[in-house]
Amino acid sequence: MKKTLLLLTMALGLAGATPLMADVDLYVTGSTAFRANVYNACTKLFTTPPVLGSTLFFGDAAHGGDANNNSSTASWCMTGTPIGTLTNIQGGALTVHGLFTGSVQGMQTVEQVVPLTFATTAAGVYSTNTPTIAFSDASSTSTPYPATGNFSEENVCVQPFVMVKSTAGGVMTNITNITWEQMEFGIPQGRLPLSSWTQNPADTNFIYIIERTADSGTRRCFTSQEQYQFGDPVTEYIYDHTNNFFFKGNNESNSVVGTSPDGVVGAAGLGNANLNWGSGYVGGGDIKNELNYNNANNLSIAFLSIADAKGAGASNWAQVVSFNGLWPTAAGSGIQGNTGTNNYAPITSGFYPCWGNEVLVYPNIDPASIPGEVGQNLTATELGSQSQPGSILGVLDATNNPPIIGSIDNEISLSESGSPGATAIRLSEMNSSRQAVGGVITP
Repeated sequence: MKKTLLLLTMALGLAGATPLMADVDLYVTGSTAFRANVYNACTKLFTTPPVLGSTLFFGDAAHGGDANNNSSTASWCMTGTPIGTLTNIQGGALTVHGLFTGSVQGMQTVEQVVPLTFATTAAGVYSTNTPTIAFSDASSTSTPYPATGNFSEENVCVQPFVMVKSTAGGVMTNITNITWEQMEFGIPQGRLPLSSWTQNPADTNFIYIIERTADSGTRRCFTSQEQYQFGDPVTEYIYDHTNNFFFKGNNESNSVVGTSPDGVVGAAGLGNANLNWGSGYVGGGDIKNELNYNNANNLSIAFLSIADAKGAGASNWAQVVSFNGLWPTAAGSGIQGNTGTNNYAPITSGFYPCWGNEVLVYPNIDPASIPGEVGQNLTATELGSQSQPGSILGVLDATNNPPIIGSIDNEISLSESGSPGATAIRLSEMNSSRQAVGGVITP
């Protein structure tokens, strides 16, 4: 009888116990233009904000990091106790590893389970794992890597883009607007004569279009808007700011300065992964740096995210010019030097066309069950999607109204009322839409 009572008591105790949850890791890659929004949201997935050197670590330059150690750094790791709304992962620690290599490359490495080297919870220690999710400035359907089968895609927010000119002055003062027709002609050529702005045949100087490497979601939004397919010809000119001339990037040697004849400018990714995507500039920040070289020969323009364009010139968005006579914010040309907020009414109302849906590509089954996955310990329930409250993506990717803490949506909402303004748009604020990258805007 005593033995029966003991077994019954043990059974009841086990039935009422809370199961112990294991620690979980999320490996994030993708868009360089969007990485600051992801970083800021991730810091709020923990009950205690990550502390540098204790629960927050940045990668070094050899592993995708840099000396900034801030939200714009491409490689980082943060760990701690998950917030209460992450009900699907309570009981263990959450660790988020970030390595932002580029939108298209990010989707490709997630879907083709390509291992990357991520920062870990110890300074100077790295692990090789396949990425779990990827953010992209362009939908996977506009690339060779559509999210199908074990992978799905969801919209996160809207990413505004702008046309930006170099700080060279001189003849660049003639460029106050850029048209669709100019870019449609210029993309395969890589440049246009100054006369296409001045209408003076004597103005034979070329204005160069600074392009990203082919794995850029920003570049994909740009070329799609001009009705080009992925893989259509794009000529990439590189500016040698040491010798002050432009050259075609016809090889793919890595360069951090753009010295001829190097064809890739910027941190080329771990193992020089970006060298697999043709010539061009790796990040929007690399293009911003080139635009800021104030030399009379630096006659250049570029298509950048609103976040990257902010740093081109002497003040916020100083070098932004209109596109087809339209501006991304209600301030019009007042966006140049703006220190207040950004009202994106021209985009939300369907007038200004330079924008794309920021998307997330993620596995819709247990990540560890996908053949070839390395180091994944999340279940499909723990990872979830934006429609599954309590899961990681049900918080990080949520588009609730009002927005919830820990979501990218919330970070955008907070930035809308502060200076110098938001660099993305919440989906709930859009009164217009497009069914494809660079497609027709309705209504």
